[in-house]
Amino acid sequence: MSKTTLLIDADVLAFESSIVAEQSINWKDDMWTVHADMALAKARVINRIEEFKKNLKTDHVVLCLSDRANFRRKLNPDYKSNRSKSRLPIILRQVKQWIIDELGGIMWANLEADDVISILATDMDEETIVVSIDKDFKSVPGIFFDYNKGEYHHPTEDEADNFHLIQTITGDVTDGFKGVPKMGPVTAKKALEKDGYTWETVVNCYEKAGLTEQDALMNAWMARLLRADNYCFRTNTIKRLWIPKNYQTKDTLKISQQGLSVTGTLDGDDPALFLRSPYAVSPNDLKMAESFTETTTGSKVSL
Repeated sequence: MSKTTLLIDADVLAFESSIVAEQSINWKDDMWTVHADMALAKARVINRIEEFKKNLKTDHVVLCLSDRANFRRKLNPDYKSNRSKSRLPIILRQVKQWIIDELGGIMWANLEADDVISILATDMDEETIVVSIDKDFKSVPGIFFDYNKGEYHHPTEDEADNFHLIQTITGDVTDGFKGVPKMGPVTAKKALEKDGYTWETVVNCYEKAGLTEQDALMNAWMARLLRADNYCFRTNTIKRLWIPKNYQTKDTLKISQQGLSVTGTLDGDDPALFLRSPYAVSPNDLKMAESFTETTTGSKVSL
């Protein structure tokens, strides 16, 4: 076995395993319930991991999960807000916690699993393989295995940076941020190939559509996965967000206070970091819950 480390997107494993473990039951007439088999979900996760280790010929794995708090939501409240309307598998949170407690999964404050993977992939000395189904990993230099498609991608640093510029122009509606209107991946790539893969080309596309450089910069932050040089391992915080290569010292004034607001130590109770949904659990809800206990009848009584 090689010493290659697999950086596995455990968010995907947890979600698909929780879905597989669910079953709907029609008891009578219009009475339906959903239940989930935790043992089946655990088995699915372990089988997936063993499959990756066998096929990619290594025993070294790191399982990465997303924190509930997300720095991108503080920058853009619409980031992935559409997902608040979807019902999540009933044991998803429990499966994620089991991955952390029993399988050594890691979760870093305010970061998505994608960011954790990207930071590790651009920091570790030994060879790594990103294991996921998310196309965003084409913006990370290294090796990316898309196991849904059975495809390997080996983007260089320049290729990864170029893919990020394409994403900045096109945006990602499913993640809640729009790019330049009427510019998809094909037209964005044509514009960049014609005028150069530069920040100036990106800004020009935005300005032609009546948008601003600040709009472009915000979308660049939404699309960019953090790399090792963006992260402070000593304090476990974001050191700085991505800055266009052509920016000089004077250009840093273009970095809005909003962009600076997610660097350094963040307030873990800041509601701006959490999914904005009337049904989302807030940090205050969790704190209040600690002062209650269940009775044998299931009602709540304050301690």
